[in-house]
Amino acid sequence: MLLALSTLGCPELSLAEAATLSGGQGYSGLELRSGPDATVSTAAPEAARRRWRRALDDAGVQALSIASYVKLCDVNLDDDAVVEAGRAEVRLAHDLAAPWVRVFPGGTRGVPVSTAVEERAARRLAAIVASSEGLGVQVALETHDSHPTAVDVLRLLGAEGCESVAVIWDALHTWLGGESPEDTARLLEGRLAYLQVKDVVSADDLAPLPLGEGVLPLHECLALVRDRALTEWVSWEYERAWHPEAPSLGVLGGAGCRWVTNALAPPA
Repeated sequence: MLLALSTLGCPELSLAEAATLSGGQGYSGLELRSGPDATVSTAAPEAARRRWRRALDDAGVQALSIASYVKLCDVNLDDDAVVEAGRAEVRLAHDLAAPWVRVFPGGTRGVPVSTAVEERAARRLAAIVASSEGLGVQVALETHDSHPTAVDVLRLLGAEGCESVAVIWDALHTWLGGESPEDTARLLEGRLAYLQVKDVVSADDLAPLPLGEGVLPLHECLALVRDRALTEWVSWEYERAWHPEAPSLGVLGGAGCRWVTNALAPPA
């Protein structure tokens, strides 16, 4: 399987620096956070996009996804604003040869949204999907926010126009949502973009830990993905951007790659 890093774990680095770091530590891809203060931005001109693409090529690292902060259930934005933001992220993904654009459900973690909000979110999602046709980019909805489990996100993806949307399995949020890895894997078969791993202290303390040192059932998640051939990709989303006191990926990245590789090895 192929391993990636999220630039959430190295917010202090430029794209070129992150690509060099990840490639040197054995990773094949990067999840690229997109936003005004993130690794890449939809406001970037064509010249900057060409430089980013060259930096990825030079490091031998693929842009796995554009990790956008488009929130489908955001009731404070009108539909046109959400859809246009999504379209801009799709164009950025195309320019950087990223196969996926990550979008969020939005809403408050642990608080279900109304049927009306969910239907509106699905319409927004369908419009973003329509804009990706012919660009070689697939929209992927992450298990997160008001929709932390596979059961939750699949409600949105059952709507007309959302049939091609993939799912990013964030192992933390399905766990917080009370869904077992077995159920998540079963529900996402044929629909999984990639598995996103991380580890934390507890459900009440989400400070990031090195992989395997926390409470998440990562071995089970990885075994299910491996044994069922659900995806080619596993990405480590180390949330150092929210916890700057945590050790850097320059210290932990190589060990994380080895840990995932060992965890994915078939049993003897």
